[in-house]
Amino acid sequence: MRKHLPALLAVCAGVLLGFWALLPPRPAGLNAPGFSALRARRDIDVIAKAPHTAWDPPSLVPVRDHIRGRLAAMGLTVTTNRYGPIQDAFGHTCTLENLAASIPGRSGSCLLLVSHFDSAPKKRPKEEEGSCGAGDDGYGVATMLEIAGLLTASKAPLENGIRFLFTDGEETGLLGARAEMERNLGAYQDVNLVINLEARGIKGPVVMFETGRNNLASLRMYRRAHRAFAYSFAVDVYRRMPNGTDLTEFINKGFSGLNFAVLEDLSYYHTPRDNPANISLGSLQHYGEQVLPVVRAYAADARYGGREAFVSRQDMVYFSWLPGLFFSWSRNADRLLSGCLAVLILAWAGWTLATLQATLAGTLRWLLVWAGLAVASLAAGLGTSFLLAKAMHAMWRLTYLPKVPHERLLTWGMVVALALVAYVLGGRRAHKGRMDRAPLLGALGLNLVLLLVMSVVMPGGTFLFSMPLLVCFAAVVLADVTQRPVAALIGVVFTVSLFVPVLHLFSLALTTGALGILLLIAAFPLALAGSVARCEDGLGRR
Repeated sequence: MRKHLPALLAVCAGVLLGFWALLPPRPAGLNAPGFSALRARRDIDVIAKAPHTAWDPPSLVPVRDHIRGRLAAMGLTVTTNRYGPIQDAFGHTCTLENLAASIPGRSGSCLLLVSHFDSAPKKRPKEEEGSCGAGDDGYGVATMLEIAGLLTASKAPLENGIRFLFTDGEETGLLGARAEMERNLGAYQDVNLVINLEARGIKGPVVMFETGRNNLASLRMYRRAHRAFAYSFAVDVYRRMPNGTDLTEFINKGFSGLNFAVLEDLSYYHTPRDNPANISLGSLQHYGEQVLPVVRAYAADARYGGREAFVSRQDMVYFSWLPGLFFSWSRNADRLLSGCLAVLILAWAGWTLATLQATLAGTLRWLLVWAGLAVASLAAGLGTSFLLAKAMHAMWRLTYLPKVPHERLLTWGMVVALALVAYVLGGRRAHKGRMDRAPLLGALGLNLVLLLVMSVVMPGGTFLFSMPLLVCFAAVVLADVTQRPVAALIGVVFTVSLFVPVLHLFSLALTTGALGILLLIAAFPLALAGSVARCEDGLGRR
């Protein structure tokens, strides 16, 4: 047991660091000079007193009046854009009233902030009554009003303007945003970047989960965010899903954009429990701490003026690690990184084989073992989610199986079980003595293959393989050079800390229906971490 203690401590450290990254910031006080969740909450308390849906026009009147009143009190002119009658996807006819305001800048270029003020109605017979919209999208409305208040209070002239659009009818088919793009597109010729604020839950960190295509310039702007929280694989996944938000309508017209949302606690989403009593002030603060610095940087910097300021020819690869650390690089740089990693790892593998620390046959056998573990994990997860759907008398869908009892305990229990299997397998050797690097070489080889496949199939997800490969490889080399086996555990700590928030967000976004996919994703880094954690057993015995 004692010899396993360093590995156990490394895993625990990685888990703690991973969950630390998921903690939202503390809400700032009422008198804070920057964004204050406590001030913004006042708006949510007003607009989310009761359900206010596009199917009940009178319920929207006090919400619009509150937004108009708040903006007018700041000295802003509010424009009402009326559209209708419009029939939504559910057969209801709606007359829409979007609200718009702006703070002009010298350049004539503008950043557009968007949120919707309607709440979700009861759409299906088995659903609960309509939502009060405290999170979806009270978070977005309140964040925009707080930002507008801070900008107007400073009274400083802006280099680039900031526009605000509060849309109607989002919950019944993105109606308000679609009307702007189809009937009023000319009014947005001065906009070169759109930021949409959404919610698909009630708490947790705020994820920047979607961008427009060729997002290199937009991501350079997003680097200004405080406690940025985003992963480029989320963009690739979201682009393949049928879901949409108001930003979808702008992206379809070629606008650059960034999309933000909380994802945690789907059981509150579109239900009466989405009310002011259940909001998270930490999550609300995180909206402001990410968006406000971006808005201020845009408003102050002449480089962001002009229609082409956010036009680029490639996407970025990016990820968050620990609170406030954000790494990003271009797709071209990512291809170079992947190529260099492949050369280094293959060269080191050749040296390892030449020095009889493993055999080629053993390495290939272990590559197949780790691949088999991944396939078995996929089957176990899909089978479990399918049986749960049957037991709940629910329709099984890969991307949506909500309200599974104890789903978080189930998910993490299966991940832990998978980690234990990987650790046990990583300690097995084809032969004694010098033959103990085959599990490690097999895991490195499998992850390298997946890196090269991912660079073609889903380029935004390459960091999921390149970063663990880079750090684990460096940690093993460091342990070899220094003859300190514990140094190899640096790779374990990093890999676990990177993947804990990734797996957490994946489970929130796709629910238990995608449990098999989640376990498949987890199997590859766990194979690497398990073999690295056990490779120290063989150091010094070559």
